[in-house]
Amino acid sequence: MDSLRDIKLSVDDDKGTALIQFNRPAKRNAFAQSTIGELVAVLAHLDSLQTVRAVIITGGPDGPFCAGMDLNELVQISTAKAHQIDFLKDLTDALARFSKPIIAAVVGFALGGGFEIALACDIIYAAEDAVFGLPEVKIGTIPGAGGTQRLARALGKHKAMEFVLTGDSASGAEFERLGVVSKAFPRSEVLHAATKLAERIASLSGPVIKTAKQAVLTVENSNLDAGMVHEKSLYYSTFSLNDFQEGINSFLQKRQPHFQHS
Repeated sequence: MDSLRDIKLSVDDDKGTALIQFNRPAKRNAFAQSTIGELVAVLAHLDSLQTVRAVIITGGPDGPFCAGMDLNELVQISTAKAHQIDFLKDLTDALARFSKPIIAAVVGFALGGGFEIALACDIIYAAEDAVFGLPEVKIGTIPGAGGTQRLARALGKHKAMEFVLTGDSASGAEFERLGVVSKAFPRSEVLHAATKLAERIASLSGPVIKTAKQAVLTVENSNLDAGMVHEKSLYYSTFSLNDFQEGINSFLQKRQPHFQHS
């Protein structure tokens, strides 16, 4: 990778994991277009690495996770320019096409686009006192990076409407109760717990994990009947994997599997 300014990246080839960390502390990790460009490039790079099978995205160790879009840049974008440059589409497309599991490790606040990035991840681990919210209505706009869509799918229409229409925030503990946050922890334990989870996932068959992620994501993009058909197709596709044979054989032989990720 070329040198990164707004993001820190570390890869653990032995564990099969990577850590993406927002690095704009002076801006409370709010992202500029330059940040988006770096994140898009990093995701493409990690998706191409065979040695990486699970990814964590986080902010500062003590927070924040991300304050959303840098308003100094947002104020310069007109409706016409937003359409011309497909504003935020590069970010949402990069997250949508990333084939490996991404875990958001949220300490501090994840507001606006920061919350939307967490919602686009596959699993959210958060501090009990983390703060999540979509405050866009308070500055005269609405969420634009998937927040209305993903929060409504996660919470249902009525609860999502309350958060979107008021801009109110809630804690990591509250969002765990609501089922948006997978697990909430004391803030000092979040990144460690997310790292251990990523290592557990990365220890399994890479192709199978990617297929399982694709199957779950079908729920967001189709009705139940179509989803069942797609799941069956993905399920059958795993039967031709060497890792499937190894998994079955290791179970029958009462030993730990040794996946080769093929």
